[in-house]
Parts: sequence; structure tokens; C-alpha cells
Amino acid sequence: MFEKITEKFSRVFNKEKNQEYTSCRHLHGGMTFEFNSVRTCCSNKRGVTFVSDYKGGPIDLKEIAKKRKIVIEDCKKGILPENCKGCVELETKKWDHDGLIDEIYFLHWDHCNCGCVYCLQREHGEFLLTESKKSRHYDVYPIISALYDKKMISKNVHVELIGGDLAMLDETNPLIDLFVSHGVGRMSFHSSAIDFCTGLEKALRETNADFDFALDCGCSETYRKIKQTDSFDKVVANLTRYASCHETAPSRMVSKYILVDGLNDNIEEVERWLQLTKKIGIMNCKIDVNFRRFFSECGHSNPTVPEHYYEIFDYFYRRAKELGLYECCWEFTKQVMECGGTPEGYKNN
Repeated sequence: MFEKITEKFSRVFNKEKNQEYTSCRHLHGGMTFEFNSVRTCCSNKRGVTFVSDYKGGPIDLKEIAKKRKIVIEDCKKGILPENCKGCVELETKKWDHDGLIDEIYFLHWDHCNCGCVYCLQREHGEFLLTESKKSRHYDVYPIISALYDKKMISKNVHVELIGGDLAMLDETNPLIDLFVSHGVGRMSFHSSAIDFCTGLEKALRETNADFDFALDCGCSETYRKIKQTDSFDKVVANLTRYASCHETAPSRMVSKYILVDGLNDNIEEVERWLQLTKKIGIMNCKIDVNFRRFFSECGHSNPTVPEHYYEIFDYFYRRAKELGLYECCWEFTKQVMECGGTPEGYKNN
């Protein structure tokens, strides 16, 4: 039955292959599991909600397919979902999609092994844990297993675990095994790297996996102030182990530096971080702004970029190139720097 549903919506999505319109990959084939909802994506613009007040259990796939069809037909008419307007993920092009789920994001848990001062989950998450455990919201493994049984997931699916820290979720390794066994196009991870994750290592060895980690500094003293834990040396050791697990792993890892006012917003710390990234062998790096400052829903109505940030970014771009590192800053951060504050399209409507 579900094969017929997929085939039907594949025909709908591909009916007008030659038509160019504005949409995004998440609207076409995305599914994101949040704490209490199932959505198209996890952008701060929120995207389209498929299921609200979700507490786990079976999902009405027919209803989701119906909502998705309506959204795509509206996009073809130039009508974007209200929660998608201004999102950086939007593209105007000729869309070709087979109707299968090919983007799956997980952020259904909010417990972690550190306590970053900039964390977007600080108001409700549980931090500084030392043992993995279940999500307090719901288990997602049975849902993904059911979707595979009903042949709803593409073999080229992009899977991304966001969290919380993946090493602290008891479902992480079984989920990775499930996806690897069915075949994936790409797997993406975000980790503190405080606790070594065998599933992440397996994904780096056996799939087209990538992961980024917020190191945010180049010394243990600054690390402790930002992360609220003395784990700097442990993190460096784990990152070195990940980087050596496969010959291509260093090119699929991203060292991230989130600017925190008064803690690491200086060129000296940036230099230490870049040197450490190079020493570990990681090839990619990026600087991000503190989203708690520039996401308007976090309470800042009109934040402005401090003047010295521009000096830091100029230094970062120059030194990364000199060290042979590839910069891969997020488009949102670039837009923040260009406009001097929260980009107009990202502000709450």
C-alpha cells in the first residue's frame, strides 16, 4: 500500500519537471523529529509542521504526504509557507523528486555531556551527564524502522543527528547501524567529542559521513569557561582518533568556533584554535556567531554585530588560507556579518 502512496506522490512531484519555482529540499522530502513535533526541517524559521504535540508512536504517513502535496502545489503557484519565508534553504530551480523521504534530522533529545554557555537548549536541556540514556521525550528508532518496512526512505537519504550530544543518546549506535544496513547517501553528526562514539567512528569508516564539533578555543582554560567542564585534553584525543580512523576522515570533519563575547572573541584565541585544528589534522573550519544573540526568537529584537567581529573574521579567512585549511562558514553567519545584525528574512514575522 505504501509503495502505491509513494508512487502516486512521485508522479505529483514530477508532473512538472520543467517548471521552475521556489522551494527547498526539506519541503520535498524532509522529516525532522523535534522534542514534541514532526516537521519538514529544523531551520529557525521552523518550516512546516506535520505533527504537533507529538509524544512518539505511529505517524499518519498518508496525512503527511497529503500536507506535503499541498505545500508543493502552493510553491508552484508562488505561495510559500509562512514559516519558510526568508529562509536561507530556499532555492529557485526545476525540482525533480521521487516522493521518498531523503532528509531526516534528529533533535528529539536535549541531554548533553557539557554545558555550553551559548546552547539554545539551556532553558530545558539536561547537561554535564556522564552516562548515555533515553530521550525524555520519545524513542525514534521504532519510527525509522517502520518507515523502512514501508519503503518510505530513499537509499540516498541524508541523515543528521543534532541533539543533545549523540554519545549521550542510547539510540545513537542502533540508529546508525539501521541506516548503514539499508544504505545512505550521507550522514552528518554534531558532537562535543567529549565521549567517544563507536557509531560515529563506524559511519566515518563505512559511509559518506561528516561531522562538526564546536571546539571554540585553543586552550583548556577557555574551554572550561565556555563548556563548563574540564574535558579539553580528552576532546583533543578523541578528535585525533576520529581523524585517523579513515584516510578521508580529516576532510570530512569541521572544527567550529562559536564567538562568545568576553570569552573567546579575540584574535589570540582564534590563532590558538586554528593551530590546534591544523595539528590534529582536520582540514575544514568555520566561525559562527552566537545564535542566542542573532536568532530573533531568542529575545534580541535588534542585535548588532560588534565592530571587532569584522577584524576577527578577516583574520580567520586570511590565516585559514595560510594554514591550508578550508573555511566553510554557514550562510546565515555570512548574512549576519554582511548586514551587521539579524538578516531581515530571519526576523520573526
